[in-house]
Amino acid sequence: MEKVSQMPLRRNFMNVRQLTIAGLLSAITVFLGATGYGFIPLLVVDATILHIPTIIAAITGGRRVGMTVGFMFGVFSFVQSLRAPSALMLFAVQTSIIYDAFVCIIPRILLGLAAYELYLFLKKRGCSLWIRSMGTAVGATILHTFLFLGAYTLLIGNTYAAAKGIPFGNVINIMVAVTITNGLPEAVVSGLLITPVITALRRAGIMHS
Repeated sequence: MEKVSQMPLRRNFMNVRQLTIAGLLSAITVFLGATGYGFIPLLVVDATILHIPTIIAAITGGRRVGMTVGFMFGVFSFVQSLRAPSALMLFAVQTSIIYDAFVCIIPRILLGLAAYELYLFLKKRGCSLWIRSMGTAVGATILHTFLFLGAYTLLIGNTYAAAKGIPFGNVINIMVAVTITNGLPEAVVSGLLITPVITALRRAGIMHS
């Protein structure tokens, strides 16, 4: 008998469960971004809770799900910067749309990846679910703030300094101040919100580890 050749099966980008999680959390991100509820206007830059669905997506669905929802987060941040930019992001829009898109989107995609890797690292160390969730929420949020402001400083920092007539070193000081005033409170809020959500999902049997 002639042997039937078997074609290698291609792995899907996401399975049904991952697509469901990505769709749901992307929808929440879209809702928060479209309504403005995901942004908290402050004096210099908008604080945000839009990173929370991305971290939850990474923990419950894996790196691809986290990065997908992070991409949606970045897109809405980019749209927000065009529609109603904060004082800081106005310079990014005026300098380069490409730079603006990079600053808004790339750090958010990396947030999804970092959250998954951090959660996996804590899991391999035998940490409890509570510690894994809290550690991932706080750590990923602080890293996200660092990536976002770091990208802004590298790409837009000189333009901002020239427009304000200040040394570039002062721009770094401003970013450190924003990290403290925005990043740390966001990290605390993330830990307080994400940890009980992950615990509830585990108890409901929606996630298994």
